[in-house]
Amino acid sequence: MRSNAIGSAAGPTRSRVRATTGAEKVTEAFLRDVRARAPARLPIFRSNLQGELLARLLLGPEREMSMLDLAVMLRVDLASVMREVERLARADLLTFRRTLAGRLVARNTESPLYEPLTRLLMLTFGPAAVVAEEFGRLPSLSAIYLFGPWAARYEGAPSDQPTDVEVLVIGNVTSTVAHDAAQEAAARLGLPVHPVVRTQTQWQDDTDPFLREIRAGPLTKLHPS
Repeated sequence: MRSNAIGSAAGPTRSRVRATTGAEKVTEAFLRDVRARAPARLPIFRSNLQGELLARLLLGPEREMSMLDLAVMLRVDLASVMREVERLARADLLTFRRTLAGRLVARNTESPLYEPLTRLLMLTFGPAAVVAEEFGRLPSLSAIYLFGPWAARYEGAPSDQPTDVEVLVIGNVTSTVAHDAAQEAAARLGLPVHPVVRTQTQWQDDTDPFLREIRAGPLTKLHPS
């Protein structure tokens, strides 16, 4: 479910009223409390780099990444990434293998900490946190939502790790500005980010079948918190 149409300002009034589940309440509480950048976001992580690195490897599709690719994605020096990967590999949270092109790093799904750690990372360093940071600074913004598979994950729906991140942007935002923010978020997440922008009038219009489909599905509100 995706649209390339871009509008300019919005805010839901006739959106379908849905019962708030326990999982939604927990997610909303976490998202309110983790707007600040880590390690304050969740002090159990020793550093922002550790949390970001784990999130990039544990969230989204299973994949191997080179140390250099991780350093570029995280915008840090290669030596720092190598030290952090070695610490996490010793804790059996990551695995790596040597190739002619260098060492490739991956998640260790056999670790008993894999599932609970993935949930913590999703709430603190995952798409919701990154999208809120990158899109939340846009001018003339009324609201931001995740929709689609990632929103379902934040509501607690069991599923495989989603890939594409779908974002609904409501406000006086141009397509260029929205796509710039999406590119920044995608670079940080290592996942495609697709913004859908609508004006307030457009979002209030119940005649648009695409917007009605978005309203009918899971929505995770990121801004305002």
